[in-house]
Amino acid sequence: MRKVHGNDSFQRMNFLYQISKQIAPKYPVLSAYYGNLVINVAKKMVLKIHPDMKRQICKKCRCILIDGETAKIKIKRKNKSKYIVWTCDICGMKKSYPADENKDHRVWSEKPESVVEVIH
Repeated sequence: MRKVHGNDSFQRMNFLYQISKQIAPKYPVLSAYYGNLVINVAKKMVLKIHPDMKRQICKKCRCILIDGETAKIKIKRKNKSKYIVWTCDICGMKKSYPADENKDHRVWSEKPESVVEVIH
């Protein structure tokens, strides 16, 4: 069995992310601290954060974005295209992602052609 580089760091990032998500509604500042730790661990170990996790962390204050509790979600149209816009309630930062039904807007790592080998 092959060993994955940085496995303990991935586990630490996962643990910090879960804590941050649990405490975000009551303690957004503490959630931002743990979100910042997730980013710092990834940078120090030169690891990629999963796109789903990365999309839920505010780029400015690093708090976990949860719809209706720490963020608001709106669907907007611009030039015949739909966008999902996340607005952080703590710092006001906005993140937008394309959301057209006809086009495939998945991140490259989520597409089937990106998988070369599965390690268990």
